[in-house]
Amino acid sequence: MTEKEHKNGAEAEPFIPGIQSGSPRSQFEPEEPPPKDRGNVVLFIIMLHGIGTLIAWNVFITIAPMYYQDLKLKQADPKPAYVANFMNYVCICSQFPNLLVNMIGMFSEKGNLLFRIVVSLCIVAASTLFTIIFIFVDTADWKFGFFILTMVSVVVLNAANGFYQNSIYGLVGSFPFKYINAVVLGNNICGLFVTLLFMLTSYFIEDIQLNAAVYFSIAFLLLITCIISFFYLRKHPYFKYQMAVAQRSRDNQGTLSFSDYVAVFKETWQRLANVFCVFFVTLLLFPSVLLDIQLYPLGRAYDLPVIPENLAKTIFIFLNFNTFTVVGSKIADYIQWPSPKYACVPIFSRLFLIVLFFFSNYVPSGHRSWPVYLPNEWAVYILISLLSLTHGYYSSLSLMYAPRGLEASKARITGKMSAFFLVLGIACGIGCSFLTNYLAHL
Repeated sequence: MTEKEHKNGAEAEPFIPGIQSGSPRSQFEPEEPPPKDRGNVVLFIIMLHGIGTLIAWNVFITIAPMYYQDLKLKQADPKPAYVANFMNYVCICSQFPNLLVNMIGMFSEKGNLLFRIVVSLCIVAASTLFTIIFIFVDTADWKFGFFILTMVSVVVLNAANGFYQNSIYGLVGSFPFKYINAVVLGNNICGLFVTLLFMLTSYFIEDIQLNAAVYFSIAFLLLITCIISFFYLRKHPYFKYQMAVAQRSRDNQGTLSFSDYVAVFKETWQRLANVFCVFFVTLLLFPSVLLDIQLYPLGRAYDLPVIPENLAKTIFIFLNFNTFTVVGSKIADYIQWPSPKYACVPIFSRLFLIVLFFFSNYVPSGHRSWPVYLPNEWAVYILISLLSLTHGYYSSLSLMYAPRGLEASKARITGKMSAFFLVLGIACGIGCSFLTNYLAHL
């Protein structure tokens, strides 16, 4: 090994005691029988970080219309463009930094993933604390300034979150597949947790300001828990063993060149396309298109049983979606079908769901040009369940399949590539969701 390769390897995981590149023996050798993850402690901590990668952002976008548009930035009609199009600006300021950071993180091999994870977590936690503090600051006289400050915080939050998410997927890329799925399951549990939390806080706390404070404080405490958990995780025997396996593979591989990334991409591009397609279809439809589906015929009074009107969309869309997404992710732990070779067939078949939802009473901006072929709202709610179940299952499956059969160093590259294509699918899905408004009026 050259001096340069030795240096690059030695920098890889200095956060983990006992693992040094180039040393005759680390505490664990890959040839030894691996320690067991007793009680699935490492698995649960990885799942916790799956929740952590999305908790701050999910809390922000869930409460944003109520807190920002109806309270902090509320103005008399006609509303300024930055208020009326607040969520559009939020999407732009969130997805582009996230995408850019994931692209940078995908090619970055210097430093170490654990250090990047802890630093990015601290920045996400600081951004959340910043939001909590400004809940109690009177911004009535400088609303546009507060809007600019909010957009800056969104950029910082999502840039840090991009490093966090990319590093987590890179970290577990060489782990057994169930640990990769633990991240995805954590992502999906986060959505369910935030939805239930929103329903509870909205029911028990009528004051929007106090509601937001409680909401963001819970997210902040969970992020602190994630930070603390890493200092325990780095000492766990099973985790250290997996890091030793990955370190040995990197030492044998040497410094990775751009051609290595190209070779990995050529080997895995179909699997990465699967990751992209799953998230593209889902984010094109959820939540923007689903929220604009109305009862048929248009103008019909709300008459659904049991569920009150003010909770209908929260339950039938958000709770429905997040519940079945978690179920789908968990099923992938026990059943992996079809094989990686044929996984693209059901994944790309999900594109037909876009057409089916367009056939329902999707009415953006109060009108549509197309006839309604699917007028029954219960059929739509079943379709939402199908969308979410297949999203949970195939998002887990595609991310588990992506690094399958690769050596540890290439698996970690593929893990980070998967995170990039995940974010790319989300960004393209959200971007195309803005076009659906125009398509419905053709």
